[in-house]
Amino acid sequence: LHDVYVRDRYKLGTREWLEGDNRAAFAQTLERMLDAVRLNYWKPDAVTRRELAQAYAEAVRATGLRERNAGVQRFASEQLAPPVASAQPRPLVTPVVAAAPAVAPAAGEAPAPEPAPAPAAASTQPVSGLKLEPTPARMPAPQAETVVLRLWVAFGAALLVAFGALMQWRRGRAPA
Repeated sequence: LHDVYVRDRYKLGTREWLEGDNRAAFAQTLERMLDAVRLNYWKPDAVTRRELAQAYAEAVRATGLRERNAGVQRFASEQLAPPVASAQPRPLVTPVVAAAPAVAPAAGEAPAPEPAPAPAAASTQPVSGLKLEPTPARMPAPQAETVVLRLWVAFGAALLVAFGALMQWRRGRAPA
């Protein structure tokens, strides 16, 4: 996707066409690619990451994209920022920290000190959604009851077809 849409590998004018006729789709495509990099689904080199972030920033500026992924925006900003010399590499995925519920102190107790605020990069929204469960590698064998039921259904359907054929045959033999 990157080679075709961003670098125009086949010299088809794909990027110019998208930037001219469908800027929002181009911005959303770039956002998906940056999200794949941010979540470690794709590991391009630093030049490609910077190129994607630059193209995304230009596309967002040109379109005013309304529904933007905040994580991708932070990641793109980090890619465009000058490199910081540090001993530890920055993680590609920022951890999500859920806020602890506030508890009122009991009567006569001193209030507990407030916890330090979470870093600006961490989200304080609780995580919600569906929990994915692993599925078995093999499908379980069908139960004997379901096999018998299927055989009875097939037998009944065959009887109905045979009865319909018999009625049509008798109708064709009847004198006019």
